[in-house]
Amino acid sequence: MRRKAMKVPTLRELASNRDEIEADLHRQFLEVLATTPPTPYLVVIPAFNESESLPYVASRLPGEINGHLPLYLVIDDGSSDGTSEVARSNGLSVITSPVNRGQGATLKTGYLEAITSNFSIVAIVDADGQWDPQDLEAVMKPVIVGEATISQGSRALGESRVGDKFRDLGVVFFAFLIRILTSTKLTDTSSGIRAMSVELLARLRLTQPQYQSSELLIGALLNGGRLSEVPVTMEARYAGESKKGKNLSYAISYSKAVIGTALREHYYNRPTLLKGRRSLASNNL
Repeated sequence: MRRKAMKVPTLRELASNRDEIEADLHRQFLEVLATTPPTPYLVVIPAFNESESLPYVASRLPGEINGHLPLYLVIDDGSSDGTSEVARSNGLSVITSPVNRGQGATLKTGYLEAITSNFSIVAIVDADGQWDPQDLEAVMKPVIVGEATISQGSRALGESRVGDKFRDLGVVFFAFLIRILTSTKLTDTSSGIRAMSVELLARLRLTQPQYQSSELLIGALLNGGRLSEVPVTMEARYAGESKKGKNLSYAISYSKAVIGTALREHYYNRPTLLKGRRSLASNNL
């Protein structure tokens, strides 16, 4: 007898069934909401030991986007270097995990808060300074105006100044692979600056603790998401070291996340996928 696949809950389902850490983070977030003006936009900044980079990132955050001041939320993933204190001293809202859980789990916390607190759009930007927060408005625009439901900055359409040829080759390879798996034209699969509609986000299933960017992208595209890519420049880290490991181990783990997510999402979305290919929403906005 064929074994029944284990059900993976959507973010909407997870929002009403949180574990102890998520419940504590939710209480912290409600305290943040009580002291900030209403806004339709939540910008999540995941951070683990990024006290050196955060002042630069904070200085580059736009004052308004489409006439609204977003809620800029740093989610401190159990840092030991004073990341939370530095973020607060630079005017950012903060919630703090008692333990390090990985970037994927940290971002998932932000997504759950976006879903339960009635934001319309959630964006992310990394805390390491590689992706310029000044690009947030351009990346969010396609979702704001309804031309896309997920939008991301693309170093392939813009420029990468990191100087790592192996990772540059990886960007090309994984874009090709995910294009085949999702029937969607794209150029970058691990952007650190993205935006998406919360309505789309609520339908996704996210389980990756670290290699979450491909999982989010594949899940969104195979759940009917319309993608836009915006040219951006990726810089070398402002300070500190990458937490993602050496190039080869990163490539192997990322490949497993890509294949595993594609198999899972094809299983859950078979009726939808039989209806045809997906198309690129817009580009160069």
